[in-house]
Amino acid sequence: MVETLSIAVIGAPGVGKTSIIRQFIYNDFSETYNPTQTRYVYRPSVILNGVMYDLKILDVPPISSFPSSPSQEWLDARCRGVRSANAYILVYDICCVESFEYVKMIRQQIVDNRVGSSSEVPILVVGSKRDLQRQRFTQRRAVSVLVKKTWKCGYVECSAKYNWHVLLLFKELLGIAVARGLRPNHTSIRLQGALQRNRCNVM
Repeated sequence: MVETLSIAVIGAPGVGKTSIIRQFIYNDFSETYNPTQTRYVYRPSVILNGVMYDLKILDVPPISSFPSSPSQEWLDARCRGVRSANAYILVYDICCVESFEYVKMIRQQIVDNRVGSSSEVPILVVGSKRDLQRQRFTQRRAVSVLVKKTWKCGYVECSAKYNWHVLLLFKELLGIAVARGLRPNHTSIRLQGALQRNRCNVM
């Protein structure tokens, strides 16, 4: 039986959410910026420990707030499936402090509105555009300590443009999901394109 994991990817405009997803699935990157206007669903399959999983990746357009109730989730087409996702990737631009403040707000709203809070819902904060790190608004360590120690979330930086750590971030998210009991029967993860001991198959 193939199980489905729903992952909502959320971030402010222009942070590179879609580029990260497309690089992960299609090994593709476009220099042209096309704002995400509507919610889009990608459905790749991955193999974990020889078992296939269907991923339902929600590319969520910028939303003013995390849906506070099931009715709000379904009234706004952009939010459908967001509240009930199995895990979250919150993306910010390492060169834009406003995009980090947006992630900070959304994470807190997830904690406030999801049953079980972030201690059970896997959340990975992703700093995008690592190739522009000389323009970053603060040191990586400062953000990493806040996210990992205070928020109790995972943290990865990546570059969709150069396909750097894109596969790693999905490996990290699935690792958090396993550690928090989402899929307790699978203790290790293999993702395609990662180091030889951690290979993954994206179908």
